Amino acid sequence: MVDKTLIIRTATNIAQEISACAIIIMSADLSLNIDTSIPVLMASPTAMMMAGPILEGDDLDNGKGPAQRLQNLSNILYRKASSGSEYIIDASAAAFIKNLLEGDRVVGIVSYEGTTSIVIHDLKDNHIVEELKVCSEMIDLDILQSVLLIAIELGTYGREGRSIGTAFIIGDTKEVMKRSHQLVLNPFSGHPEKERNIRDTIRWETVKEFSQLDGVFILDSEGFLIAAGRYLDIDARDVETVKGLGGRHASAAAITRETETVAVTVSESDGAIRIYRDGIQILEINPRSFEVSLLT
Repeated sequence: MVDKTLIIRTATNIAQEISACAIIIMSADLSLNIDTSIPVLMASPTAMMMAGPILEGDDLDNGKGPAQRLQNLSNILYRKASSGSEYIIDASAAAFIKNLLEGDRVVGIVSYEGTTSIVIHDLKDNHIVEELKVCSEMIDLDILQSVLLIAIELGTYGREGRSIGTAFIIGDTKEVMKRSHQLVLNPFSGHPEKERNIRDTIRWETVKEFSQLDGVFILDSEGFLIAAGRYLDIDARDVETVKGLGGRHASAAAITRETETVAVTVSESDGAIRIYRDGIQILEINPRSFEVSLLT
């Protein structure tokens, strides 16, 4: 058995050599006591557990000879290494959303089912990060990050013991308000801006409470909450969404096609987070496997 302290030391040396902005550990059995000035993040191993075993018990036995068995083993190791990379890519995106990264390069350590991988990842090649940066051409990135963190909490934990489905429409408030109406009295009407700023984490509990209302949240391009419990009056019949999603997702997608907005939805059925821009879904995030926190 390989000494795992050697793996950690090797990963730390690599991180220092490439000036990595963080080391991300995804493991349930590695020591977290790492002597380094580089920020160390812990990613939830939930994603690996949800994925199930990468190796079927009889994969090696299917080989007809030594050469075939060696090829099967090579394929298995490749799949495990590739999966490790995918986990670190998602964890890096989560860390980016949480503003835990101040650079581009990340070194990841993934340990699962007897296999440990060291992964080097560049956020410039991260699809999620790049799509979020494109959205920032329309709305400030910190506004989108705040909305996503609220959405991820709702998707993971729901509210008061039950699953929550909701949506946030961010951007061209004037046009969105023209194409929508209140289902209930607007809880944000008449309140000063300082009490409606989505960047202020003190307000997040209020937002999560109002997420139980039917309808959607409306935010302007400066991050101020304009309305909750809003119904979108827009024709979404020709909008393509994932089969099985309800009218909220279709309307959210449609409003981004008709206005200069970005929409973030939370699915009540599985907690999935989806982002829409220009009438199409650009990202989907599973919040339950998207947890990462700072250790040092």
